[in-house]
Amino acid sequence: MINFSQAESVSYPYPYMIVDECFDEQTLNNLIDEFPDVSTEELVMGGRKRMNTGSPYFENWIQNSPTWNNFYNWLNNDQIFHHFIDYYNEDLSKWDSNINKNNSLFKDCSLHIDWSSASDGYVREIHRDMDKRIWNFLIFFNDKEWEGGDFIIHSSDNINNLDQQLWKVQLPIHKTIEAKKNLGIFFLSTPDSYHSVSLQSNTKTPRNFIYGSYSINKS
Repeated sequence: MINFSQAESVSYPYPYMIVDECFDEQTLNNLIDEFPDVSTEELVMGGRKRMNTGSPYFENWIQNSPTWNNFYNWLNNDQIFHHFIDYYNEDLSKWDSNINKNNSLFKDCSLHIDWSSASDGYVREIHRDMDKRIWNFLIFFNDKEWEGGDFIIHSSDNINNLDQQLWKVQLPIHKTIEAKKNLGIFFLSTPDSYHSVSLQSNTKTPRNFIYGSYSINKS
C-alpha cells in the first residue's frame, strides 16, 4: 500500500526514511474518514489520546473499518516484515542484533500500532524506543494547525551508555520534521535512534497520526 521506492532513505544519524505521499488520494481519504474517535481515552504524554492494537475494542473497530483493516493486514505480513529485515540487514548486524531472516511475525515478533490524537501540552522528551522495538514509523493524517509538535531527530556521536529516556541530557538536533498530511517517517530502532517531539500549543485542529512498530516478543 505504501510505495517505498519513492522514499528518501537516509543513513545518518541512524537509518530512516521519509515518504511524502504514503497513500493514494482515495485511500488517504478513507483512512481519515475511518480514523477512530479517541476523545474518551486517557490523556498521556501531556496531551495525547490513543487507541492501540491491545485496546479491548480494537478488534471490533478494525473489522468495521475496511481501509484500516486492509492496511493493518498489509503490514501484519511476513513478506513486508522481511522486506525491511533484509533491507536493514547490514545495520542490524552492526549492532549485533539477534533479528534475522529466521524471525517471523507469527512466531516471535509482532506488529503494534497506536492511533493517536494530540493537542496542547503534547511533548516527548529525547528518547529511543523500547529495546524490543525493531522498526518504527509515524504517519500523519492532517496538515499542521498548531505550533510545535514537530518530530525531531537527534545525533549522539561519540556519546556512550545513554539511558533510553533523556530528561536532563540535551543532544544535537540533526533534523526537524513538521507534520504534514500523508507524510510518513520510518526508522530503524537502534541504540542511537534518539528522537523527540517539541511542545505542541495553540492547537486549532488536533494532530492525528499513527505510531507503529515491528517488535520482538520478549518473555
